[in-house]
Amino acid sequence: MSSEVEIEISKLLHSSFNGGAGEPIGSRDLARMWSLEMQWFSPEVAQSLVERLHASGWLVGEADSLSPCVSSFEHFPELGWRPFLSRVGEIPKPPIRSSEKIVSPPENPAPATLDAQPHSEEGSRSKLASRIAAMSGLEKREVIRRAQRKRRALGPVSLDVAMLLLAREQNLEMGQLVEIP
Repeated sequence: MSSEVEIEISKLLHSSFNGGAGEPIGSRDLARMWSLEMQWFSPEVAQSLVERLHASGWLVGEADSLSPCVSSFEHFPELGWRPFLSRVGEIPKPPIRSSEKIVSPPENPAPATLDAQPHSEEGSRSKLASRIAAMSGLEKREVIRRAQRKRRALGPVSLDVAMLLLAREQNLEMGQLVEIP
């Protein structure tokens, strides 16, 4: 059974990282999102909370590329939810589920590309990014970079939505980008 603090942390990370679909975020960007964009904490409290979550294992990776731990997406934040974590003294370690396996990264990982899996969700993102790049004259890499920046600024939106917003800003015809079933 999860404690109230663990549930709050799970909801916070779920909303910050789009339920696991989000890209890694730098510690300063995460603190900025929580303090300035979401207005949940003061900048100092937000930065302190990021550091405490990283130290306790809820956030993993380097300071400029943080991701949530695997077990942090169990609780979905309800509409109107606001975290109370600024008053929490000690951050507990994240729960380890029996179904989780700790996997070490490969020795020489291949560079990740968006074109690696054409039938996956990332493949559809790559296709959308390619269409936007072709129609706007921007490079595909620039489309993705701008969409990720927009996503960080907007908070909990998907990368697809951020790319579509970018396309709209570029005055592209949305009917050619969106496939309606």
